[in-house]
Amino acid sequence: MFDNLIFSDSRVREEFLDRFDELAYEARGGGLEGLDSLSYSVDDAHRAINGFQERRDDFVQPGLEAIIRRFGRPAYFIQNDDINTSEAASSSKEVDAIVKAARGALLPSMPSVGRINLRNHDKKWIGTGWLVADGVMITNRHVAMEFASGAGSQCAFLKTAPGQVAEAYFDPTSEHCVARQIEFRIGAPLWISPVTEPYDVAFLSVEAMATDGKNASHAPIHLMCAKDYGSLCDGRWLAVVGYPAFSDSYAAVDQHRIFQHVYDVKRLQPGKLVGTPEFDRMRHDATTLGGNSGSVVLDLTSGYAVGLHFGGKPGCFNLSVPAPIVKRLLHQHVLNRIEDQQ
Repeated sequence: MFDNLIFSDSRVREEFLDRFDELAYEARGGGLEGLDSLSYSVDDAHRAINGFQERRDDFVQPGLEAIIRRFGRPAYFIQNDDINTSEAASSSKEVDAIVKAARGALLPSMPSVGRINLRNHDKKWIGTGWLVADGVMITNRHVAMEFASGAGSQCAFLKTAPGQVAEAYFDPTSEHCVARQIEFRIGAPLWISPVTEPYDVAFLSVEAMATDGKNASHAPIHLMCAKDYGSLCDGRWLAVVGYPAFSDSYAAVDQHRIFQHVYDVKRLQPGKLVGTPEFDRMRHDATTLGGNSGSVVLDLTSGYAVGLHFGGKPGCFNLSVPAPIVKRLLHQHVLNRIEDQQ
């Protein structure tokens, strides 16, 4: 995804060149079709990087891009609400250092991102959500429509069988090699963006009491204001936090390499802003999979949410609903209505 952005950081670029032989060797042993019969040198890598910097990649030999994409865009495990930078594939020391430096800004948001688990449904879970206000979770419209119907404020859970209605739960745990599970029941959908609306957004209520009888202590994630969002620049470091799931839409070998055959658990996936932020959408190049639908996109500098991830164009960029749009929709369709009812 926009490999030239990977090398816009000079230290990451130099690290790639220093480790090129090591990365090429690992790639040949990683099951990439045809790579064992191709030979690349550091000179090839230099020419490729120069091409990416100049937005010219027509001369890059097939396979070299795969080596690049296994580098610099990792998917870190979140364990006990902390970021594990020691076990990630497709990583680099420079990217590890960038994420570690942002740890203080990022960690407060980790308990506020959860997997959406389902009951009375043919799927165990579907997508990611995060707390955007007290008692309010946000996710994508296309995620919510898997277990709810309706549009706007006229929504309800789906009937999945005679006498059965789907149930949904907000699960901020489900972490790799961490034996704990805490779920908060998701109440009635508060607002689901109509299909005629351009924004893939849904707001749902979340109960304050967990299924184990404990009270919630998860604070809403702060949304970046319009002024700060508008000042973001191309190449700004961001991170997607959510629950990537294996997808049939992408090459299995690439997914297994980056995600180490471990899916459906909480991850932090760093990347960069692609281009200048637009009013109605934001592009980024973090590595994501289907379960990331509904993930929060965090700014590594402030720790604030800059967007709601909803999809992307494979090999090019991912897309998010900008934080100012999320804030406007939240106040217009949820918070103001709640205040009117009180």
